[in-house]
Amino acid sequence: MLLPTNDLEKALHKAAADNTQAPAFYEELMDAKIFILGKPEEEDTGKFTLEEEQAIIIQHWEREEDKSPVVPFFTSLPMLQQAIDSDEPYLELPTSALFQLTMGAPLVLNPNSEFGMEFEPDDVAVLLDTDLMVNSEHLLDEDTEVLLGIAQDIPEAFTSDLSSFFAKHEEVEAAYLGTIQIPAEDNKEHLMVGLQGKGSFDKIIETAIQKISILDEHDMPYETVDFYVIDQDDPDISEFMLENITPFYLKGSRTVH
Repeated sequence: MLLPTNDLEKALHKAAADNTQAPAFYEELMDAKIFILGKPEEEDTGKFTLEEEQAIIIQHWEREEDKSPVVPFFTSLPMLQQAIDSDEPYLELPTSALFQLTMGAPLVLNPNSEFGMEFEPDDVAVLLDTDLMVNSEHLLDEDTEVLLGIAQDIPEAFTSDLSSFFAKHEEVEAAYLGTIQIPAEDNKEHLMVGLQGKGSFDKIIETAIQKISILDEHDMPYETVDFYVIDQDDPDISEFMLENITPFYLKGSRTVH
């Protein structure tokens, strides 16, 4: 077994040993560069840099069980070299670029190794934050009926992962979980994450959405998650959260209530 050679492989090994570390691995994966078997459509030799929109040929393998095509990719060059029998051309590129280039195709990370992982098209779409998770601002009219409540049966992985993430950001002083339903728009309750603190929360919310989008959706009783910034967004929602809900995260503590 090859020892981890980079931060991505260290995160992968941790996730394999403890599934609560999976979100951290996915975050590292989307920030990393990976290796694939492939080459430019127009032949190049030696080391080169791909030009923008330059066409490439990506090698496909076949799954053993049904011979269907799958795109192999690797966390490091040693991991790639371990998986092949002879020298073959390879490319290094950002994970996000590979996922965009192969959209709709299944992929397998580190095939023929102890730390392999398959990615179906739906998994890739979630990691790319495409279609399945939308970050948009929503303004409520003062005459709109809004039903607010307290969230129930939230998986511990959801709150612990968000708590660990918020602890890295000084802007977040507290975080609350509630529910919101707008009958005129949707007959379902949405989970509502309220953030309290100072400064801009746009980037924090964007990253938080990406993190929760890769959690197991089957464990979540709510299909949609909305984010609100207390004392910056709707005042009625802010008042409800502060008066009725105990924060699941407090600055300086990762205690989950």
